[in-house]
Amino acid sequence: MIKRQLRTIIIFAAVFVLCVVAYFAVVKPLIASLAKPDNVPELLEGEVLGTNNRILMMEHIEKADIQSIEIHNEFGTYTMFRGGDEEFHIKDHEDAPYSLEALSSMVVCAGYTLSMDRVGIDLTDEEMHAYGLGPNDNFAWYTITKRDGTAHTVHIGDLIPTGGGYYAAYEGRNAVYVLDTTLKATLLSDMTAIIMPILSYPIATNTYFMVDDFYLYRDGDVVVWIDFLTGEEMNDAAAMGSYVMKYPADYTPNTTNYDTILQKLSNFYGTACVELGKKGEPIAPDHLRDAYGIDLDAPAYGLLYTNKGVDSAVYFSKPDDKGVMYAYSQLFNLVATVNYADVAFLDWDLIKFVDRPVFYKNINDIAQISIEGKDVSESFTLEGEKETIKITPKSTGKPFSIDDVQNFRQFYKTLLSINMEDYTEQSDVSRLECMMTLTVVTDAGEVTVYKFYPYSTRRCFYTVNGTGLFYTLNDQVQKALNDTVRAVKGEPIDAEGKY
Repeated sequence: MIKRQLRTIIIFAAVFVLCVVAYFAVVKPLIASLAKPDNVPELLEGEVLGTNNRILMMEHIEKADIQSIEIHNEFGTYTMFRGGDEEFHIKDHEDAPYSLEALSSMVVCAGYTLSMDRVGIDLTDEEMHAYGLGPNDNFAWYTITKRDGTAHTVHIGDLIPTGGGYYAAYEGRNAVYVLDTTLKATLLSDMTAIIMPILSYPIATNTYFMVDDFYLYRDGDVVVWIDFLTGEEMNDAAAMGSYVMKYPADYTPNTTNYDTILQKLSNFYGTACVELGKKGEPIAPDHLRDAYGIDLDAPAYGLLYTNKGVDSAVYFSKPDDKGVMYAYSQLFNLVATVNYADVAFLDWDLIKFVDRPVFYKNINDIAQISIEGKDVSESFTLEGEKETIKITPKSTGKPFSIDDVQNFRQFYKTLLSINMEDYTEQSDVSRLECMMTLTVVTDAGEVTVYKFYPYSTRRCFYTVNGTGLFYTLNDQVQKALNDTVRAVKGEPIDAEGKY
């Protein structure tokens, strides 16, 4: 029994020794050979081994280490550089609104030259010419400079036959590499490709309505001018503010339609930038007219407005048969393409900017109302506001009682119910008799005079401070006259009544 156990131990020991010998003699070298990468390229001076044995043409340079990238291609030359504010800018276009995403792509393409292949080394000038990289070839190139002053220059030659990359060379090294096609959208593109086609200064969504002095031009003429009055400007610090139309007349602005435009202006972009002017050098008017059909003196369309002290001016060409037009942003000194469908409001008729109420002002902002008409001549003075408002008719000189004030509020609703219907067919008042004159003075001292001229059995042309384009209905004007008398006499007024 003991001899048998001893024999077994000796056998296992021998097998163990053989296994150890086999591991070190055969298995370990085999594992090492499998772990050792195949086809490791022999690197040239300045090259760096990248992933999967692919060659980096030069050291990897990250954004934090870049001072500038100078680019030369078929479209021209430009330089991205790091400014004193640690942000990147375009030389001679320091205020240009470039895309941060485009900058990131450029940094990767320029600083991480991981080649798809190295197709030749120690090539002659003639051999380099075969790849579009000969000394006399008009190849694209860029120089990337580090913050420590180290500079690297890469030449970009022809597109490879399959179209899947570009031949490239490192300056001073007669070797050719293949870089992928992301170069096309970055280092080989026009400078304008990285510029955002922004047309006006962005407006916060919670303050877009505070745009001042909005002008719409068409064929060189002003179509409409709308301003925003703050509570202070209205002599009412508690007020939120209000739109007021200053041209062509003091019509009531259509806030719904006007807000649609302002919301678009809060984030106003074209589809692509096609030209960028230099800092401090506006694009020449003659060039804008000849190249893009944009006439600054008599633009097909123009938008001007101010927001928080920043003036924006955008001038447009007429759209072509595909609905594409050019727009020049004076603020950003660039030209961008625009789809007409996105700015169709440029052709809105004036009536789309005008709300139906002929007269639409808050009673708390009114100092005086005067009514003149056949057998009617009255003026009301308004003092205070809300529950404390005091109203005094001139004819009696006595303030209204509480009940009469409530009755007057019904009269005021009657005035607010005089509505614009449409464009008038009759605007010559020389042969028309004025049916009613309504004069309104605000607390801020602004005077507005409304005159109403019947020209048919139903229609009544009206003017606002002498300017008129629309008509209202005779019945609404006559009711205002009737309710004026009722207000003075203390007779009940039904603002919704017909007469």
